Amino acid sequence: MKRRDTLKLIGGIAGTSAVAPGVVSGQEFPRENSRYYTHEEVLDRLARLEQTSQDPVSLTEIGASIEGRELVVATIGEGDTDVFFTAEQHGDEPTGTLTILQVLQGLAAGGQNVGQILEELTVHALPMHNPDGGMRNQRTNLDGIDPNRQHHYAPGSDDNPSPETQAMIDYVTDLDPEWVADLHTQTGDYVDDDGESIRASNFWPIAEEADPAAVELSKRMNWAIYDEVDDQYGYANISQYPGGTGTNIARNAYGVRGYGSVLLEMTGQVDDRGERMEGMMVRHMRSEVEVLLEETADGSLYERDPANAETIPERGSRSPWPWDSE
Repeated sequence: MKRRDTLKLIGGIAGTSAVAPGVVSGQEFPRENSRYYTHEEVLDRLARLEQTSQDPVSLTEIGASIEGRELVVATIGEGDTDVFFTAEQHGDEPTGTLTILQVLQGLAAGGQNVGQILEELTVHALPMHNPDGGMRNQRTNLDGIDPNRQHHYAPGSDDNPSPETQAMIDYVTDLDPEWVADLHTQTGDYVDDDGESIRASNFWPIAEEADPAAVELSKRMNWAIYDEVDDQYGYANISQYPGGTGTNIARNAYGVRGYGSVLLEMTGQVDDRGERMEGMMVRHMRSEVEVLLEETADGSLYERDPANAETIPERGSRSPWPWDSE
């Protein structure tokens, strides 16, 4: 898919920053763990990237949370193929935010390792989708709404109870990307048939209404991650996430809209496991993201057999919690 000549940049102008360093509209709350960033710290890091990066990073405010916190997308690259990442739809799942900031920093530093990515792709990332929830260490937004159950609303809708999600819908559908990746954290201690801990679980769209070509691309994405990352680290151990069929979930909604779509769930966000474990999980998730970027840029992703995704081991589910069906 080709990048559109003109993007609907809500609250900003292409090529210029739509936010100032440290601008925050709502009250800041401490994170439950000092390793996790507040909304203000995320904006500060993005602003520093924009100001100091070897390869240009642009920031666009695409909307605001219920409490008025800015929703900021960082963009880097000059390629005709757009891809989109989001993280922390659930405010108590900040591992994806840490991952996206590290990926952006690596791309912004430039160099031979990322040259093809920046030439072939334009990477768009919303590092903190649900800042009000994040600042309260809660899954939902300020009004108690799960942002990842509101992706079925039409672009431009005024009825979406999650303005955070509506801002993403409007941006993504106007962007018309090749694929969308949604970064989460799964809780619970899941083990495989050998008794080894499952560290990550990924999945593709399975809604009946999903576009077949989008599902095929999504399966290629899942298989690329499994094939390249599962053996890369001794603690990787990737499985299929037991996801549901609802078209209100991001993974399915963007498949219905015709984009490749992948859910990335990372285990390990448990405070008593310590900083070392959290660092391992971020490195693991970052490697998954980088595989998607590298293989999309060099075209190898499209040579993968989507049927192989069905061979990824299933994680299974022992929990009655509703968020088992991302």
